[in-house]
Amino acid sequence: MTRPHMTRMQMIVVALCLAIGVGGYLMLGRPGMDDMPMDKRQSEILEKIRTAPETLTAAETLARLEQTAIDQPEAPEPHYFIGEILRGQSRPDDAVRAYQSALRRDDAHVPALVGLASVLVELDDGQVGPDAARLFARAYELDDTQVRAGMWAAMGAAQAGDQEKAAQMMRAVFAKLPEDDPRRERFKPMLDVIGQEAPQEE
Repeated sequence: MTRPHMTRMQMIVVALCLAIGVGGYLMLGRPGMDDMPMDKRQSEILEKIRTAPETLTAAETLARLEQTAIDQPEAPEPHYFIGEILRGQSRPDDAVRAYQSALRRDDAHVPALVGLASVLVELDDGQVGPDAARLFARAYELDDTQVRAGMWAAMGAAQAGDQEKAAQMMRAVFAKLPEDDPRRERFKPMLDVIGQEAPQEE
């Protein structure tokens, strides 16, 4: 994982810990963490968060999120951020379980919907399968600022062979973009291609 990504994640963990204060997907352990009693380990991590959060390691970040998940068993956020870290560590199967754990706590948690769908696409070699398309569509339904999720859902319909549905979905997403939104230029070629492939209305 690149250091800039970890720095952002560390700051998120700090904010999360301050705001609100695991599971089978961490059964492989956390390389880099010395063996010591959990309460001592957590005390040291909390002190580092308080005094030098930029020095947190990936293993310490995961350990703190794990404890936060225990302390706040109904909160989806710790599981979502665990998924983000595991995905960044090229552990997609573990990330899937973390995102699913977040969604069991809140099935309308948009970041987890997008995260899970994105990992499923990665695991399927770039194909937007039915499950990923459904998750992307749900995320866009809940939050129409998730433009990429809407476009990915449309791509899923296109890859499934339903060009008409794909064109309808993409037009709906495109129509909501402000006239000066630069994404219009990026997405218009996709809309044109799918529109040409979709059955024309008589």
